[in-house]
Amino acid sequence: MSLRTATAFSLASQLAILASSFLSGVVIARTLGPSGKGTYSLVVLTSGFVVLIGNLGVPVFVASTIGKQKHSVEVLLRNSFFLFACSTFLVTCVFLVFRAWLGQNAPLAPFLGLLTVIIPLGLLREHLAAFLQGLNKIGRFAFTRAIGPLITMSLLLIFVLNHPSIWTALYCWLGGEAISLAVTLALVRPFAAPGISFLPSLFKESLRFGGAVCMGNFIGVASLRLDVFLVAYFLGASAVGLYSVAVAISSVIMYLPSAMAVALLPRFSSATAEESYELAARTCRMAMLWGLGCAVVLSAVGGVLIRAAYGNAFSPSVNAMIVLLPGTILYGLAHITTVYFNAFARRPAINTALAAVSLAIGIGLDLVLIPTFGIVGASIASSVAYLLSMMVTLTIFAKVSGRTPLSLLAVGKNDFSELARFVSRNMRALVE
Repeated sequence: MSLRTATAFSLASQLAILASSFLSGVVIARTLGPSGKGTYSLVVLTSGFVVLIGNLGVPVFVASTIGKQKHSVEVLLRNSFFLFACSTFLVTCVFLVFRAWLGQNAPLAPFLGLLTVIIPLGLLREHLAAFLQGLNKIGRFAFTRAIGPLITMSLLLIFVLNHPSIWTALYCWLGGEAISLAVTLALVRPFAAPGISFLPSLFKESLRFGGAVCMGNFIGVASLRLDVFLVAYFLGASAVGLYSVAVAISSVIMYLPSAMAVALLPRFSSATAEESYELAARTCRMAMLWGLGCAVVLSAVGGVLIRAAYGNAFSPSVNAMIVLLPGTILYGLAHITTVYFNAFARRPAINTALAAVSLAIGIGLDLVLIPTFGIVGASIASSVAYLLSMMVTLTIFAKVSGRTPLSLLAVGKNDFSELARFVSRNMRALVE
């Protein structure tokens, strides 16, 4: 599958996720208010965080390894099922311990039982979807990403509008996750028969590579989303609801770079050094131009959009969203550099170190700024952390690739026209 076609499929799924998540957020915000929106966001974010860490980095190992044809698809699938069983057991034990330790007064305590059901669904889906990405079946992979949010949105429109409650919303989300897993399993089944096997050499190899990815994911997600938990700690669930809207709107900038990264991973895994650099540099420049354009539009109409969609109760989200934009523009490039370090350079530890830089800066600023400036303080902390960490990232990328940072981001006239052609081609591909 060509890069253009793969990116078109990936972008289509990103747009579907954007639209469905936006509408789901509006439904929850309108029916449950800032407090209900904040609680829902905390539960969903916790699940995503645990799934990302609990998969032990094995999905990235699989997606980055299939193209090298070192192991058969069936062998990799059986190893993934074994590791899924291990990680599910560990996650369940940890949650049961937390449930007993936290008691019933902690904000997430009432929802830990639901999380022990829904997290294994997400874990298995991530393991399975990695095979579709590694095999360059990007259309199928993209569909597995989009189907869950679309089903959740549909269920929310049916049930939450008639029976508004946080539990109704969460059960709708559970339904979306279950259907997403069933679809993913059906799409993977033609390529290999499900089963479980333990091969010590492959087990060690996948955990050695995946462990570094997992640590990087842990630190990376913490650097991106730990501020939400700190907002909850200092300011409460209502502030989380307000801040989550600011984050969601500003994250529009990330959708094109994320779509590119999905399509680039299988290409990086089999490309030469020169090909990988050219792909990464070209897409980084396009991602930066895309981010700048989105930021201009959001600065102009983002406030109107937030008030119209979520209601006047969410007006404080506007300033927080605007402050997030500068850092988010540059941080969009991290999607591309991350897959470059993982799939081409095979050095996931670099991503771990870079995420640690962002996390350290972000936490330090959050602890100072959130109590003083509220959700705007969280936005300032995030934006500064994104900017500084990406400066370090681009310097290291240039060193690994043997080029200078300036050549990586030296936007020229051709980049503007190439981005226009790239977006135009992908938009046409979406409707063909």
